[in-house]
Amino acid sequence: MYTPKHFLLDDPALQRQLVAEHPLALLVAANAQDPAAPPLAFHLPMVWVEDGGQSWLEGHLARGNPHLASLSEGQALRLVFTGPDAYVSPAHYDSPLNVPTWNYLALEVEGRLQFVDEPMAKDRLLKRLIQPRDPAYIPQWLGLPEDFQQRLLSAIVGLRVELTSVRAKAKLSQNRAAGERERLIEHFDAGASPAMARWMRQLGL
Repeated sequence: MYTPKHFLLDDPALQRQLVAEHPLALLVAANAQDPAAPPLAFHLPMVWVEDGGQSWLEGHLARGNPHLASLSEGQALRLVFTGPDAYVSPAHYDSPLNVPTWNYLALEVEGRLQFVDEPMAKDRLLKRLIQPRDPAYIPQWLGLPEDFQQRLLSAIVGLRVELTSVRAKAKLSQNRAAGERERLIEHFDAGASPAMARWMRQLGL
């Protein structure tokens, strides 16, 4: 990911926030069964886990997903998360001698894949995925018949990605004058992209 220094988002807390707010990742990996084939690419929700000084991302695939057979334990892969994005009109700039551009946030993770297939480990993984979005569902899940829970757990395979590299970009008009940025924030806040306005304010722009 091309990231000029002024667009670099290197605060780990903000990187985790971006994943928490936009958990649907694009997973890109080589086809372990056929290295000459085009790379695999598919979407799946992920959660960022911090435990004992270690960080990883985790999610799951349906056991019947044909992509699963093309992944292998320990292989390198990439996950791409995309945050808010918005068109930037030069109408907000001081000078007419400007062109349109696009503001956006994105995060790329490189890591090593581990499969999670032990039932209790998958159960904990699912709860970590559900908790931020729908905590009220967890008691309902616990109340379901045990054989039904086990059938559902056996139908998925958990994925754990040990992080080897994290790089995030926040292209939020940092290279523009303060007055131009403030006009853009007001424009985004008025309806074009409130989430973009919020991130710009959070980063002190």
